[in-house]
Amino acid sequence: MNAQLVKNQLSECFYKSLFVNSEISVHPVNIVNSVKSIIGIDLDINHSSLIDYCINYTNSFEYVDSFGVLDNLTAPPAVSFASLEESLINKDIKESLNNVAALLKVSDGKHIIEFLLEFSIKYKSPVFQLVWCIYKMNLFVDHKNLNESIIFCVKYITKDDISPFSNPGIKTKFKFNKYEFSNKSFRDILIYYSIYNEQLIRYSKIKEYIDINVSFVDFSGSNKSTKTKDEQLKYGRKWISLYIKDLDESKLNPDLIFVLDLFRSALKVSDGKYDKIIWTMLNNYLK
Repeated sequence: MNAQLVKNQLSECFYKSLFVNSEISVHPVNIVNSVKSIIGIDLDINHSSLIDYCINYTNSFEYVDSFGVLDNLTAPPAVSFASLEESLINKDIKESLNNVAALLKVSDGKHIIEFLLEFSIKYKSPVFQLVWCIYKMNLFVDHKNLNESIIFCVKYITKDDISPFSNPGIKTKFKFNKYEFSNKSFRDILIYYSIYNEQLIRYSKIKEYIDINVSFVDFSGSNKSTKTKDEQLKYGRKWISLYIKDLDESKLNPDLIFVLDLFRSALKVSDGKYDKIIWTMLNNYLK
């Protein structure tokens, strides 16, 4: 596939998706990021159908105009990330955007997105998966849509539920051979695993909060048999790209695309260490 054409098409889809109101689990931001990563496994594999699905899916939503949101705001004379955290906890979108406008004068926008990722993980907001996709897509588009991306994240964080922060004093490490597969938790676990292994400016705090969150997940399983296919072990992550390419278009859906990309990312991070466990989890999902 033409790499530049694919990038242009997905960049346009991403920009449009920043102006969409949708439930988190089916938001086009998730889908655009997943399609980008699946295609990126091997550009020699023709994914024109997947591109078409992504474009049509993104265009199926109504758009909400957010242009100029950061204009004419009353930026406080002194601001810190603590100020932004307080306004987000209070679900005060106007004050949060005021704080963002002030922080943008003294801080890198990329740093602000990382803070929003840290916040959403710390307070167990389901928005963290959207913020993570926003972070990854901004790397892809060379941070061209930073302001719109930050506004998007703030809007979703302030309108969604958060949990009071608590530290049980127990920290659990990622051990896929001990993880008890659960349809309820595996998506979060796979996203955490990818974030955990990303080189982030705010890595220390983000890692700390992930360790706290996974302490509530069942990692007590004993070693168990794995269920893999020869083709999966032969082709590695490329198997995922080939699987979705050969899938009937009528079977494409947002959750499948999103989840396949989560497993792709986990395999990339695992680098052989937990591959058989990850393939077993994927095969359980596809059953």
